[in-house]
Amino acid sequence: MTRISICVPTWECNGYSEVFTRELFQSIKKQSFDDYEVCISDQSDNNIVLETCEEYANYFSIRYFKNTEKNGGPANTNSAMDMAEGEIIKVMFQDDLFYSRDCLKEISEAFDSTDKKWLVSGCNHINESFSTGHYNYMIPKWNDDVIRGVNTISSPSVLSVKSEIKDRFDSNVPHLMDCEYYYTLYSQYGEPIIVENCHITNRMHENQHSHIYRDDENYQNNFNSEVDYCLNKHNLV
Repeated sequence: MTRISICVPTWECNGYSEVFTRELFQSIKKQSFDDYEVCISDQSDNNIVLETCEEYANYFSIRYFKNTEKNGGPANTNSAMDMAEGEIIKVMFQDDLFYSRDCLKEISEAFDSTDKKWLVSGCNHINESFSTGHYNYMIPKWNDDVIRGVNTISSPSVLSVKSEIKDRFDSNVPHLMDCEYYYTLYSQYGEPIIVENCHITNRMHENQHSHIYRDDENYQNNFNSEVDYCLNKHNLV
């Protein structure tokens, strides 16, 4: 059985899909740990991601699914996770990167050392042009207000879960998909393994979903509505 499934939801990224996917694949190719597969659920209208997958298929195992549902970020992430056949599901967004060559190795070893079911990794950030270098190094911390959008853990790319976990991201909360999912995992499985080593580089750019959401004039109202939904869902009101 494969040890780790790297699950990547993809889309056109407003013309950046080839660049982002290729750079992510390069960071995967450099990993010192080789017992993994890559699961791609692609909502692109074109075949750019597919062609990039075909290019890298000689370097690592890739399973590709053309997701024609156009059902958004949470659902497409779930689609990629549902493809996984590994013992560990490693969520990875298309525009982010693995930071060091030992990321997958350290994730696998961390799960071996405990019976906990989910893990979050340290991360840093980079801008779109890489001109600033890596900045804002972050070690995830749990807090009970994560359900209210106080995200001290970071993006879904820092997350890994055991494959026995069948919970998925809630499509009703595109702004808070990560925070709501973290709380769901915490409610059922307790606090996560926290790996302080930096594993993930979050790419900050104008086409990322979080920026697109924040540019919406109704962002604050939508955010507040999602918080209310989350609190009701988890019986916190």
